[in-house]
Amino acid sequence: MSARIPLQPFPRGWFQVATSDELSTGGPIPLRCFGQDLVLFRTQDGEARVLDAHCPHMGAHLGVGGRVEQGGIRCPFHGWVISGEGKCVHIPYADTIPPKARTRAWEVRELDGLILVHHALGGEPPAFEIPPLAEARSTEWSPKLTKRWRVRTHIQENLENIVDPAHFVTVHGMLVPPRTEIEIEGHIIRSRSAVKQKGPGGQVVDGTITWEGHGMGYGTIRFTGIVELLFVNTVTPIDDELVDIRVAFWLRNDGAQRLGQALAAEVCRQIEEDIPIWENKIYRAQPVLCAGEKGIMTFRKWSSQFL
Repeated sequence: MSARIPLQPFPRGWFQVATSDELSTGGPIPLRCFGQDLVLFRTQDGEARVLDAHCPHMGAHLGVGGRVEQGGIRCPFHGWVISGEGKCVHIPYADTIPPKARTRAWEVRELDGLILVHHALGGEPPAFEIPPLAEARSTEWSPKLTKRWRVRTHIQENLENIVDPAHFVTVHGMLVPPRTEIEIEGHIIRSRSAVKQKGPGGQVVDGTITWEGHGMGYGTIRFTGIVELLFVNTVTPIDDELVDIRVAFWLRNDGAQRLGQALAAEVCRQIEEDIPIWENKIYRAQPVLCAGEKGIMTFRKWSSQFL
């Protein structure tokens, strides 16, 4: 736990560790998340799997020099083969496999081009699933842009900005603070913000920003107004200090592609404006808030179920 941000750094829920494209060659890919070393690989049957990284035999890292083959991943040190379920299934120089020759296999979902891993401090099974993305199943939408940052912050600090109206004016130059309504439904948080957007000709356009978060690791944000835009926002804790932030933008297949790409670039610019603030602020457990900022504490109450 960080002294600067004294919150449990590794929440419960689903977190992105890669994209399907990154694993297209089968892996293995070494991962660092939740303060642990993991290995991601695609079996020869096409399934994405994640294991604790170190071989149960002598501790070699399966993601550094390991080889995917039928049955699992072969350790680069002594050739033990570990299945996608974490069990040793072959030792090239022994007929008997020790009963303890196994390592932890993580719950994995591959959905809409993302590879997600479930994390829970006590190893509990998933209490919810991430829903399919409607736009990914529509011929009217296409993925257009992805971007990624590694930031010295806590996942809660990152997400809290979505329901912090005043900072949109101060930091990002929005015309007026958004009017935001928040709804909680178990592990889901929804917010709808009415915003004033400046169009390409300087005209002011009424728009909305709608966020739907499923746990703290995965959310969708949809824009209407000047142009329709969707982006999938995922945040994955790396260790006590660092998080991995990824965004994937989807645009309508219509004549407004250039406007959509400009808005996506503006979203990335705003994230980059937030980064130096996130990396240098401290966490105030009892912030001194003003009228119009109650959404911050609503968000914190919701997020506490995962910490």
